[in-house]
Amino acid sequence: KGIEDIILRVLGVEKDLARVGVNLAELLVVDDCSRDRTAQIAEGIATEYPRLRVIRHKKNRGYGGALKTGFSQASGDLVGFLDADGTYPPEYFPQLCTKAMNGSDLVIGSRMAGADSQMPLTRRIGNFFFATLLSLLGRQKVTDSASGMRVFRREVLEQLYPPPDGLNFTPVMSTRAIHENIR
Repeated sequence: KGIEDIILRVLGVEKDLARVGVNLAELLVVDDCSRDRTAQIAEGIATEYPRLRVIRHKKNRGYGGALKTGFSQASGDLVGFLDADGTYPPEYFPQLCTKAMNGSDLVIGSRMAGADSQMPLTRRIGNFFFATLLSLLGRQKVTDSASGMRVFRREVLEQLYPPPDGLNFTPVMSTRAIHENIR
């Protein structure tokens, strides 16, 4: 129900991205065999926005598999992603990109950094403990290790591989980044 809204919101930050020096080269939507009309709606929008590309999996590959497909098809020096369910505000992409252009290799949009979150309490508590553990081990502040909104420099992708195909993709990515001393 929200795919059109989130696509238009991402496209709507293009001017704000340009103001911080980022050219929105493309927007990729990876459809992982959804049973709804996600792909058709996205393809309809793509007829008006040539930078929007819809990639369809023939076989379900999982959350991480869909992200890896997007990464392999992305052409920019900075790669950003967010879950398409509308829980992450794409309006923060310019801030994340600015951090990535000013020395950070991986920037995680945090649901735990002050803004109201729709995350259930049990997940908030688990996320807090895991993020605190990563922060202590990696000597870098991590507040949301499982966030589905990130920007990273393409050149660090090789250091983050191989991530899993499942829903544990983002916490594994965070752990791998700490392990590989990625800023």
